[in-house]
Amino acid sequence: MNSEKVSSLLDSWLDEDSALQDITTQVIDSKKDAEFIVTGGPGILSGSVITNHLLSKTGLLCKFLKSDGDIISKNDTIALISGDFNLILSRERLFLNLLSHLSGISTLTRQLVDLVISINPNTTVLATRKTTPGLRFLEKEAVIHGGGAPHRFDLNEAILVKDNHLNFIDNIETYVQNAKHNYPDKKIEIEADNIDQALTFSRLPIDRLMLDNFTPEEAKTTYLKIKKENPSLEIEISGGLNKDNILDYANYADFLSLSQLTMGSIPVDFSIHVNKN
Repeated sequence: MNSEKVSSLLDSWLDEDSALQDITTQVIDSKKDAEFIVTGGPGILSGSVITNHLLSKTGLLCKFLKSDGDIISKNDTIALISGDFNLILSRERLFLNLLSHLSGISTLTRQLVDLVISINPNTTVLATRKTTPGLRFLEKEAVIHGGGAPHRFDLNEAILVKDNHLNFIDNIETYVQNAKHNYPDKKIEIEADNIDQALTFSRLPIDRLMLDNFTPEEAKTTYLKIKKENPSLEIEISGGLNKDNILDYANYADFLSLSQLTMGSIPVDFSIHVNKN
């Protein structure tokens, strides 16, 4: 994300919170500088870059003692902030909200990645396009900080034919031919809803096949049949995956995609306090 877009997003979020009209701090008749300590955890840190930019764009100094992707223990000191206390307090909630939300995503991602690689280090955990509007870049980045991968960032990045598309496609072979001709540099993936459909699609000249809402047994049967016939075809499993069942699928997919990474994570707790030392 370019710096101009980042600044625009931050300005809109600050405006939402009326950060320039913080009447509580404005009543305090003081222009004192102060130092604040940021603590938090446990989890995996994400969001240090965007939150640092939030503060530095108004002349505040923020020094992170941890980097994105680092493990943080409970009550670890994460960062030091110094400058006009009015400015710091007026940006405190946005700063913490971003850190908490993004670190929650990276933390859940790391938990799931660790589970998967414990039995199959060749399988990649993916996010989906189910992201918070306006936060996709940051949320996908948080997934990367947790050890996952982002999948498509937007609709222009790859061709992904899903069930609703198939209702309007008369001939899937012709569609794939046209897609390869029109977009030769783009990967093509097709979603299958059942075993027969998956086997049919696997014989097309595509890059990846998605098994959507398959049971673990269906996924195993389909994966083994397809890999025997077409070992180079990438297999992705999606739909209903979570921390409780992901290990049931890990040996039968090259990729496991979960909306839970960005839509179901628990925020990591962070706090800001005045350094009185």
